[in-house]
Amino acid sequence: MNQYSIKYSRSDMPEGYVGSTIKWARTKNDAVKLILKKLPDSQGRCVFKRGGIGEIISIEQIEQT
Repeated sequence: MNQYSIKYSRSDMPEGYVGSTIKWARTKNDAVKLILKKLPDSQGRCVFKRGGIGEIISIEQIEQT
């Protein structure tokens, strides 16, 4: 299992808001699936599990020490 840091924006928050979360998963796609109802569409928009629409900004693997 790897640790991933996911940064995202949401349309229901003030402009310029950037949220972040850390998830444990096998792959980047598995980590994203933990916070989304379905994968982002071709324009990058997505629907979060807890409601709301937004965009995934970045997904980075955190190196284990």
